[in-house]
Amino acid sequence: MLRSIAVVAIAAVAALSASPASAQYPEKNIEFLIPFGPGGGFDRTVRLISPYMEKALPNRVEVLPRNLPGAGGRRALATVYRAKPDGHLISIMNSPGAAIPMLLGEKVEYDLAKFAWIAKIGAEDYMVGVSAKSSIRTIDDLKKLGRPIKMPTTGFGSTAYAAGAVFAAAFGLKAEHISGYKGTNDYIVGIVRGDGDIAVAPVSTFRQFVESGAIRPLMTFEEKSSMPGIKTVAELGHPELSGLAVERFIVGPPKTPANIVKILSDAIGQAASNPELKAKAEKSGEPLDYIPAANAKAAFDKALAVYEKYKSAIARK
Repeated sequence: MLRSIAVVAIAAVAALSASPASAQYPEKNIEFLIPFGPGGGFDRTVRLISPYMEKALPNRVEVLPRNLPGAGGRRALATVYRAKPDGHLISIMNSPGAAIPMLLGEKVEYDLAKFAWIAKIGAEDYMVGVSAKSSIRTIDDLKKLGRPIKMPTTGFGSTAYAAGAVFAAAFGLKAEHISGYKGTNDYIVGIVRGDGDIAVAPVSTFRQFVESGAIRPLMTFEEKSSMPGIKTVAELGHPELSGLAVERFIVGPPKTPANIVKILSDAIGQAASNPELKAKAEKSGEPLDYIPAANAKAAFDKALAVYEKYKSAIARK
């Protein structure tokens, strides 16, 4: 009798041990894709949070950031979309850039509705800037050029492209987008070099160039300007665009088990609440804004509404 009970007990333990793979998750290192080149806000955010995320996971593994630029961020998303849904490959995602092609009816290699939405991790308001050597000092100066304004970006479908198109349309300007840059830093350097007239980029990424004297800010989409003497979009007559920002979400492959999504989301949430990380994020200009998996997709849909209003402006020309 005792032997039978022992056998049953051992079998029960074995069954628990052999329960879904997610019970042992993560079983190996997690690769964290960055859809843009090094140096930009997405890159800094992933590299800041990864070590703290490691500490919050139930098993001891590494979270390994990897840059995979291309197609305005869509290359990395397509890679994750096709990946095995085991939680070992995830990506940071730009909003609204990832949705722009689908919004305009273009074909992409992923379906946003099918991704595993793990978390929202940050948001950064945009700013418009020019080279410090430029003669352009105001929005009126842009209007006086008498030609389309040249705007370098990472390419159609990126948030910079969309935000630049919305800015131009709202202020009655025609825009010529110059694409092919691997990341935000690259096209800002392009502006400094003289590749174009203006750049639209997150305030945090622009800040280092402003402080070095390479870039002159023209306006900001912040509700309250963080740069002395620089007007907000609301002060310039377009309060409906106040808060126009690039938002950062984290996604995984479709059909990723819900318990794995929760483990990842909880680890990111614990990391985001770590006082040391929060201080580093604030210092680097990458403040964290965590929303868990349950609410992440709804937050994405809400942010997309303003771009839907400007569909014609952001369409490929």
